[in-house]
Amino acid sequence: MKKSLLYIVVLLTVLQSTVAAQSASTRRAVIYFRNAEKEFNDQRYMYAIPFYKTSLKNPGKNDSLAHLHIAESYWYVRNYDSALYYYRAFENKFAPLFSTRQRIAELLANQKQYKEAEKIYRQLLRELPARNTNLLTERTKGFADPKSFLRDSLDYTVRLLKLNTTQQDFSPQYYQRGMVFVSNRYSSKTAEKEFGWDGLPFASIYWVKDTTDLYVVDTVGGYSSRTYNASIKANDDYTSLTSNDNDIIVVSGLRTGYNGTIHRLDKFSSELNSKYNYGPLCFNKAGNTVYFTRNNLVSDKGRYNLEICVATLENGTWGKIRVMPFVQKEFDFFHPALSNDESRLYFCSNKPGGQGGSDIYYVPLGNEYDMSIAIGLDNKINTAGNELFPTMQGDTLFFSTDGLAGLGGLDIYKTYAQRGFWKEPVNLGYPVNSAYDDFGIIYNNVHNKGFFTSNRLGSDDIYVFENRLFQVQLEGTVLSKTTQRRLDSVTVIIRSADNERPTTDSLITDITGNYRFPVRPGRAYTLHFTRNGYIQDSLLVKNAGTDSRLSLQPMLLVPIVAALPPAETDRDKDTVPDTKDRCPDVKGPRSNFGCPDIQAEIDALAKMIFFKTASAELTTAALKPLNVVTAYLSKYPNLTLYIEGHTDNRAPAAYNKDLSQRRAKAVKDFFVKKGFGADRFTTAGFGLERPIADNTTEEGRAMNRRVAIQATFH
Repeated sequence: MKKSLLYIVVLLTVLQSTVAAQSASTRRAVIYFRNAEKEFNDQRYMYAIPFYKTSLKNPGKNDSLAHLHIAESYWYVRNYDSALYYYRAFENKFAPLFSTRQRIAELLANQKQYKEAEKIYRQLLRELPARNTNLLTERTKGFADPKSFLRDSLDYTVRLLKLNTTQQDFSPQYYQRGMVFVSNRYSSKTAEKEFGWDGLPFASIYWVKDTTDLYVVDTVGGYSSRTYNASIKANDDYTSLTSNDNDIIVVSGLRTGYNGTIHRLDKFSSELNSKYNYGPLCFNKAGNTVYFTRNNLVSDKGRYNLEICVATLENGTWGKIRVMPFVQKEFDFFHPALSNDESRLYFCSNKPGGQGGSDIYYVPLGNEYDMSIAIGLDNKINTAGNELFPTMQGDTLFFSTDGLAGLGGLDIYKTYAQRGFWKEPVNLGYPVNSAYDDFGIIYNNVHNKGFFTSNRLGSDDIYVFENRLFQVQLEGTVLSKTTQRRLDSVTVIIRSADNERPTTDSLITDITGNYRFPVRPGRAYTLHFTRNGYIQDSLLVKNAGTDSRLSLQPMLLVPIVAALPPAETDRDKDTVPDTKDRCPDVKGPRSNFGCPDIQAEIDALAKMIFFKTASAELTTAALKPLNVVTAYLSKYPNLTLYIEGHTDNRAPAAYNKDLSQRRAKAVKDFFVKKGFGADRFTTAGFGLERPIADNTTEEGRAMNRRVAIQATFH
């Protein structure tokens, strides 16, 4: 019994210790989470991360928010591998959100897993079609066809500058003969003031006074995520909370001395350098006015938001610093850029009323009141994503965005205004753009060179690029297909199949039959060939390739041969074509236009037509031959008759003339009474004018008293 009681006492003691330990553990988790949230809300993400990690070691009611915010913190400090891990952990333990789905898609694009990124965006479009439709559509389009951003890659040569550090170096700007840029590099081995966002020193402006002093590295390594050595130090003895506990918990390991490489470089100005961040900036053409970004010197609810200021150079010193009128301290205003004529100042802001995220605005310079009203650019430029780092070169506006189709992260675009309206932005493509953030470009179009920033290697670095239009020489020869002779004077028209920027060019082949066109690499083209005497032809070039020269197979043009007349029909097979045959269904000699030769028979029948003496009245015997002629008229509707009347010389000529005319008409009237049209008959009386025999004999006079009929087919 005593042993049993002792066992129960020991068991209760252990249970009480366990409960106390669990209570202390839960309490620590709550305190760590509370500290993490404070750092997170103050945008001190580097300090928030170790608090969240420690909090998550002791599961509690705040786990979902802790998972989400530690993922967001890693996202903001651009530790993308850790961000992806915690976003996925959040979705696996809790539920996917629109924001986590989108973040994961972007992180997959960073890893060039474009198909997976596209799949997520298409799913978001199906499930939430009304939420940021344009942004989702644009990102889906870009990740569905990343190769479209590679086709101009041969136009650029990109190299990494030696001045870069393992910290952040970004946003170059031309100034005098040199270049200024922004960097949060370490300037000494001793501990420096740190920016809680990423745990690095505050950003300052540096100056390379001559661009000829800029050098590039010979070899470039791969991507490397930055490591963060941070831990939590707490004066907690893990006992129950008492009135003497002060719950002091701090982040340690961030404010220690720096053991890396120190890059000595002059800062731009002591006047533009205070305890917080400075830059990016821009200058007027005279170089005596600068517009720059800095943290507000007075906090707003614990946050030092960004503001844009202006300063002027007097006697070698930057002074008269003042905040621009459009700045509102409760929001961020940053990344200034001057228009070419210096009449406008462009900048970015996350103030309400935009398209979402940060947008690009401008103010007209001059009047104080006008400068207080920011005007947003249209939705061809501003999106539901973030538009950042505007710069101007001539009339061209360069900017970066993650709200349009691209390769991942921020991509650099360019556009220009025409008649007061901005044209569709054009992605600069690879290798200026990458799967990571690319931004802060400046361009010298005289030398076709410039600088831009990218974090493609894990931290913000400045790159130099050269832009030279690369062209493929597309060449070929035109030959005659039948003779293989080279053809000159062939008109060759080339048309690009580029729907975005279609082009057309043409030329005439020389005496050698050759042609040559400079074309853009990777594009499809159609060539059209035309020459008198030859059939037109065309050739499709599906891809011009990436070599400097592309020789095509010879184009063989087919001569036009004179067309043979169509074969004529001959229905009655009498060798007279139907088009010339006046009797196409009855055989007849060619001499009679394909009609049967009935003239001999008509002549014989005409000799049997008699009239009563001294009369135009037909005898009974004449009816038989006339009926035979009637049958011919019925059989051949195109048959016409020329009827002549003749007499002998035994009566006066006038009498004979009249009699012959009446007798010819009597024959005609016979046929007309049979129902034939009068227009098929022509009559003439010649009297004694055309004898065919001697009128001195009775036999001769009998032969001269006659009717002659001439048959004609029409």
